[in-house]
Amino acid sequence: MTVTSNLNVTNSFDLSDVLAIASVHPFYSSTPYPPKSEDLPILLAKHRKSTIDFKLSSFPLTWKEALYKEIARLTTDRDPRNGYRQETYISTTGGGSGKGSPMVFATDSQETRQQRAAIGSHLRSCGITGPGDWIMTMHVSGHLYRALDLMAEVLEGSGATVLCAGSQMEQDQMVDTLIEYRVNGIAGDAGQIMQLSRYISTLSEDKRRQLLINKVIYTSEPMTPAQHSFLNSVFPDLAVSSVIGSAEAGPWAASPAKLTETTKAEHYANFVYDQRLMHLEVFPFAIEDHHDSCTIDIQPLPDGEKGLLVQTSLQRMRHPLIRYVCGDVCSLHPLPESIKAEISPEDASHYKIARVYGRDRRISFDWYGEYFEFPVVQEAMRTKSWGILQYQIIRRYDGGDKNNLGIVLELRVLRHNEPGTITEEGLTRELRKLFWVFENNEELFDLRYLSDYAGFVRSTTGRKVINFIDQTQD
Repeated sequence: MTVTSNLNVTNSFDLSDVLAIASVHPFYSSTPYPPKSEDLPILLAKHRKSTIDFKLSSFPLTWKEALYKEIARLTTDRDPRNGYRQETYISTTGGGSGKGSPMVFATDSQETRQQRAAIGSHLRSCGITGPGDWIMTMHVSGHLYRALDLMAEVLEGSGATVLCAGSQMEQDQMVDTLIEYRVNGIAGDAGQIMQLSRYISTLSEDKRRQLLINKVIYTSEPMTPAQHSFLNSVFPDLAVSSVIGSAEAGPWAASPAKLTETTKAEHYANFVYDQRLMHLEVFPFAIEDHHDSCTIDIQPLPDGEKGLLVQTSLQRMRHPLIRYVCGDVCSLHPLPESIKAEISPEDASHYKIARVYGRDRRISFDWYGEYFEFPVVQEAMRTKSWGILQYQIIRRYDGGDKNNLGIVLELRVLRHNEPGTITEEGLTRELRKLFWVFENNEELFDLRYLSDYAGFVRSTTGRKVINFIDQTQD
């Protein structure tokens, strides 16, 4: 039985209109200030009377460094002509290095609400959440981070009923809430999901039988095979789904449980996106050598080929997002027949797969004369028999003194001890082998096994666990 289409296509804009506004926006032109909301009808009417036909290919790629330099100026300029500071919704990044001020991105408040409604409909169309679902979201609130209200509204847009767990709720209170309100789903970033799940795994069998959890919706960071396996050991008959988004693009795609299940052992995640809401291009990695070029001759890659993801939002009009190099490594693919069969034909004809491989293609670090490619380390940490739920690598000066030439590689690990995992002693041997630890450098290798998530360094906004921190660069 297919799901009936419920997307209100008026939640998206025509590409030519978006490009017309972009042509007079300071992100993409020499215009000093963005338009105000009341200016849009006038600008669009003028555009439609003109003979100018804007093409997406005529716009250069937009790089984060240049974009945020302009954003920094507009954010603090109180000139009454500055439409950037008027009727805007402020999104902030939730990751990063864990220090410094978060980057912000402003969108039109009404456009933000429309986008959330459309993505909520997308979740419902994909069978992720809908009427009858009661979801408790644990997304962080506080500081400037907006994940809590974002995901609450998106889930409500799918038809689900949402309970928001405040930052002061202890885990026993969360469990009592899940039981009392007969909640069947939990949402949060992968770390929050695992933290609650680990607590639930320690409860009595009688207490666990009172839980009705059959859906998990995670965001913000990938989930490893060990994490998937652990979730399935805690909650029987569980459907695990994911939503992807950013401060710049907002929420733009989702991975239904069927896709998440089939890719959990892979080094990528498949997300379903709607081409009526987001236009995606994938460019060769060579574009990274052209940051300062106004125009480049490099063309987008065909479907199936891996490169850097470039986003053009069809839901952002007043502050457009045009050909934005978001940093993700991606390839584009047609919708699988298994998914297409469960979605209305009207929606399925517009849906496509974005296969996201992550952001760490070129991140690497050195320690004690050895050079470590971060993707290789990531792959090792996903080894199922190791049972690693979360890890963190910290490169720091010995004793915290930058005048000390000794560089310590600190590794913090949280693991489960489900059947099929090696012993802690066995894992220690494997980790020492991975990082080339011998008698001559073992005093600079600091391996710490944690009992919970409290021992990890978190980002200042989204409270995410940062996988790699280089304190020698502070």
